Amino acid sequence: MANDTKKGIGIIGYGGFGEFLHKSWDEMDNAHVVAVCDSDPTRNPGGVAFYQRVADMLSDENVEIVSIATPPSSHKTLAIQALQAEKHVLVEKPLALSERDALLIKRVAETVGRVAAVNFVLRHNQIVECLRDIVAKEVLGKLRRMDLRNYAMQDTVPEGHWFWDPAVSGGILLEHGVHFFDLANWVNGSQARDAFSIGVERKPGMEDRVFAAVKYENGVVGTFWHSFSRPRELEHTVFHFAFDLGEVDMIGWIPLELRIWGWTNTKGLETIKSLPGHLDITVEPTECTTAKSSEYTYEVDHLVDAVLSLDESKLETYASNLRSIMADLIAAIDNPSHQMRVTLEDGIEAVRVAERATKFAHPDWQF
Repeated sequence: MANDTKKGIGIIGYGGFGEFLHKSWDEMDNAHVVAVCDSDPTRNPGGVAFYQRVADMLSDENVEIVSIATPPSSHKTLAIQALQAEKHVLVEKPLALSERDALLIKRVAETVGRVAAVNFVLRHNQIVECLRDIVAKEVLGKLRRMDLRNYAMQDTVPEGHWFWDPAVSGGILLEHGVHFFDLANWVNGSQARDAFSIGVERKPGMEDRVFAAVKYENGVVGTFWHSFSRPRELEHTVFHFAFDLGEVDMIGWIPLELRIWGWTNTKGLETIKSLPGHLDITVEPTECTTAKSSEYTYEVDHLVDAVLSLDESKLETYASNLRSIMADLIAAIDNPSHQMRVTLEDGIEAVRVAERATKFAHPDWQF
């Protein structure tokens, strides 16, 4: 049986990301990787049990938590298999390729009484937490717009990769975009009402640039641009948030920096100064004491220009976020009343938005 003090994790799918998961989780005090499953025997890392058949790993009593790090089209089947084998499950994004299949995973988890979640690591990022604080406290007034610009490198998904097959990946908005749809939902505190998309193909069957627009229940508008066409050295992600009184740019797909600019009051300035991380800030008095934007009137005292950054590198932050989401899953396993930061409902909602936007441009795609 599994060690009483450490939860045993089994990883299905041991490519480069599976290896990163392994290294990250082995640094935890209350969990470690005990098994790996991959159809390719050359991926056996040694030091843990290695299986080529999923059923064999699911029969391993030392495996209590199953991490599913395989292509998206396999997520539903593998998650249900693992749950029915009485394992707890952490599924890589997206939870499934359709809202229907995502809901099925939830029903199975509830039936067997096991904990399941989707790996939305951005909800565990400190910079994202700071942004949520700025939004919730209306430091720069009401949030009005969110605009993602994700310029991803093409090196990791060469021509012929399963990423380009929508039957396997679901397309860019489902395979990749769900991270940012979920982030937008969480930061904004409102669910999507309407969603559509358009896309551009590099060549037939290889759609490498997509644009989606989402209108939220609270009236905020989100726009999302993804391209997988840049050289590695020029990969860049910026998530822009526009408020009545200013703007915030969140830098990096694993966010490491916030750039904050605009008018605020003394209370808002105190909030900014209290944010954790390294803060480089310039503050000037405003000439006016009130400002009107749309239907709201605000008291203002300061013009703020600030950069908030983390001291950790991208990979260090990423690994830390992965440990945090696993710790959250374990807390829910040990305490059924624990409220997880990422729930199955969150995974389902992100799939719903991505599926709806994708189907607008590709009504004939079948998942």
